[in-house]
Amino acid sequence: MKTSKTISVQKFVVYSGLYLLTFGIIFFTFTLTPRQSYNFHILRLLIIFCSVVLLSKYFFYMVISPWHDVVVAYKNKRNYNGKYYQPLVSVMIPAWNEEVGLLNTVRTLLRSDYRNVELVIVNDGSTDRSHEFMMRFLQRYDAEIPESPDKIQIVYHYKENGGKGEALNTAIALSRGDILLSIDADCAVGKSTIGNFVRHFADPEVMAAVGNVRVANTKNIIEVVQYIEFLFSFYFKKAESVMNTIYIIGGAAGAFRREVFEQLGPYNTKNITEDIELSVRIQKAGMKIVYASDALVYTEGASKLRDLKKQRHRWKRGRFETFFLHGDLFFSTDKRHNKILTWIILPLAYFGEFQLALELLFVAFLYVYSILTNDFSSFISGIIVVCSMFLVQTLFEEKINRKYSLYLLSPIGWLLFYVSTFVEVSALLKSVWGLLRKQEIKWQRWQRHGIQ
Repeated sequence: MKTSKTISVQKFVVYSGLYLLTFGIIFFTFTLTPRQSYNFHILRLLIIFCSVVLLSKYFFYMVISPWHDVVVAYKNKRNYNGKYYQPLVSVMIPAWNEEVGLLNTVRTLLRSDYRNVELVIVNDGSTDRSHEFMMRFLQRYDAEIPESPDKIQIVYHYKENGGKGEALNTAIALSRGDILLSIDADCAVGKSTIGNFVRHFADPEVMAAVGNVRVANTKNIIEVVQYIEFLFSFYFKKAESVMNTIYIIGGAAGAFRREVFEQLGPYNTKNITEDIELSVRIQKAGMKIVYASDALVYTEGASKLRDLKKQRHRWKRGRFETFFLHGDLFFSTDKRHNKILTWIILPLAYFGEFQLALELLFVAFLYVYSILTNDFSSFISGIIVVCSMFLVQTLFEEKINRKYSLYLLSPIGWLLFYVSTFVEVSALLKSVWGLLRKQEIKWQRWQRHGIQ
């Protein structure tokens, strides 16, 4: 097992190498004289076009995102009686072979400042010791914690394996709350998280909310990349919340009014990303989804490349299946549907997959082209854009959790993103191949170490 000292040395070596490469490119840019070459002019224009389209989207998100806090503050001043709004919250925890993290998740939830809560834990046919651990914990909990009005009740149910969607539907049936909160069994939840979720539902128009998920483990490069990815993607949810275009509520931190399930039905057990499918269904029904940036939930990211690829394959495949299922949402003229979502955001999601399919070719071409022509301007542009995004994250978002500073990663972030690009390309190709061959994907599992 690697020690913390060994991990620190490895990260120092890797980061030093990335810094040398970045400063080397900057040095070549200002010292080498560019040579003209028109042999690949069309391909270069195609790359520029694809890059400009997607970078324009992210630039727009960066401009809109800071306004989210202003909008939330304004709504909080309106009379929603939020101070007195304290509905029963049912926290649903689906678990399959989660002996490492399940009890830690339960303990963090029991420490919640918001006490009108019940925990509904559904063990989906686990074959590890999670059932044994849970039963032992419940016996101690009932014996040691006296009955009182603010005691959080725990409902535990063991069932045959049927998949995450079925486990969540079982939790819905067992729950009593007006607000249903989905939390993965490998998460740690902040004391104020549940209360912060509830505060958003004081607005009667809000039907669902997505929390702010952070990757807790950052020991190796794979984990660091995921930490950065989550930080960026959830920061951009601020812009999506302002525009009401959120169409992905992750299972790690998603809250819903009970009416959502009463009106739209339960989770789709045939979709491998039941959370994404439900999110799109909510948007399709014209319901409002918001981002609760102060509802912090910490999750364990994959620590190995093959595990990360397995996770992203499921996400990618599930999103494709959801888009196919709700294809009529694209370019919809229905008055219930948000036109920014249906005419811009969703089509851009497909455009992004098209660019991703060509990404390896683009990257190879850029390196070859830059070396042959002594023109490294494309890399300089990438460094500037990504570095700017890192600084924005540090200024506006990282103040919430200073566990891991982005300052030192800003100049080399563009290189770290190559890891996620490789993973996403692999997931895309595997997803397309699986769709063509009609291969099934089940609730995947990888080795977890637990959140420390």
